[in-house]
Amino acid sequence: MFHQLSGKNVLILFHNDLRVMDNATLSKAAKLSRDGRLLLVYASSLMDILDNQNSQAAYHYDTMGVARQQFLQESLADLNTSLELLGNKLLHLHKTPTSPNTFMQLNELIEAQQVTDICVSQTADYYQNQIYVRLQNKHPQIRWHIETTATLFDELPLDDLPKSFTQFRKKIEADYDLLHAAQDIAICATPERLAPIPESLVDRCEYEYFFKAGEDNAQAISQQKQQSSNFKGGESNGLNHLKSYFNSDAPSTYKITRNALDEWTHSTKFSAWLANGSLSVNTILNRLRRYERDVIANDSTYWIWFELLRREYFYWYAVTHQQKLFWFKGIGQHTPSTQLDQKKLEQWRNGDTAYPIVNACMHQLKATGYMSNRGRQLVASCFIHELGLDWRYGATYFEQHLIDYDVASNWGNWQYLAGVGADPRGCRQFNLDKQTQQYDPNGKFIHQWQGVLKQDS
Repeated sequence: MFHQLSGKNVLILFHNDLRVMDNATLSKAAKLSRDGRLLLVYASSLMDILDNQNSQAAYHYDTMGVARQQFLQESLADLNTSLELLGNKLLHLHKTPTSPNTFMQLNELIEAQQVTDICVSQTADYYQNQIYVRLQNKHPQIRWHIETTATLFDELPLDDLPKSFTQFRKKIEADYDLLHAAQDIAICATPERLAPIPESLVDRCEYEYFFKAGEDNAQAISQQKQQSSNFKGGESNGLNHLKSYFNSDAPSTYKITRNALDEWTHSTKFSAWLANGSLSVNTILNRLRRYERDVIANDSTYWIWFELLRREYFYWYAVTHQQKLFWFKGIGQHTPSTQLDQKKLEQWRNGDTAYPIVNACMHQLKATGYMSNRGRQLVASCFIHELGLDWRYGATYFEQHLIDYDVASNWGNWQYLAGVGADPRGCRQFNLDKQTQQYDPNGKFIHQWQGVLKQDS
């Protein structure tokens, strides 16, 4: 006979918080479930149930790129290892031939395990928040707990979001000197032990929910040989990279080298682990502060802070504008003159344009899931201005393939370049010949990534 425990049955729905260190959501759930049971869940493909503009539009993709899949799987495997050391394990809800609807799987799990509380991390992802609304409506008796894990501030630290990043940065730096504050940024303590998973779930051998490394992308990986990459998903790998980066001289020259197209140490590369929450921005900022105290504080170390602030701005930009992040006219009043041309779109996707620097960047993206910030600006500018295409198709292709895909930064930056976002000067167009001469004068990057078409060679 089943006996209801006196404690709570708590469920964490992981999303952009795939870590155990500095994770307020995990800490909250650990406290709530102290005398009860704890379910730790990651659910893929929840967006499929939403009948919204983004998922129903022609620019919606169906399959995550191989490199991004691999990075996610590595991140989940690392998270599962950490959770097992704390006495629990990760449940991974994903499509199967017999159960293709992960939202239904999640609801069945909630009902079967008599969940009393759900813990999630605050997110700027409009459609993920719509999933939470649907869950709340379906289970009104469940208590919800929303914690901050992805940002420097728990809420927008200003009365209103400024129209440009520059205005935002100046106001934040005037009111909050986080880079030079007397005390380090507070880090949430890691739980020493987690409540166990419900016995009824463990005893049911037919459950396929327990995480298995590589379950989603093994076939895709076997079908496409991956280029070697320094990016390895997961909190432990992110912390190792953080340590090695700040133990080097790279931070002191970041502003000089950050526009390089392909060198590992020329930019911080934190974005991939930040995007899915394997690293917290607080942890990175504290390590940067230490570097400034112990090694050097210069324009380059300040510029790392500058980029963390830019990330913060786009997070609150997405929170402020919600579904407008995906609108063709963005947050503006005028519809762009660009349109869809399927042939040009495929040429851009395949790195088959008349622009070698663009082709090289696109080949790099498809093979590795990575593209430098400079490369992203160049290929987006080409997409919008030289090819005259609807910017949303470009943003969606980035979403499909970038291992550091972040909804706010990706869609916010595409709007910025398309002239429908946070830029008072309108469209940003780059001279591709001039940019090539500046950032790849010897053609090394173009040659490495086969940017020159055979018929042009």
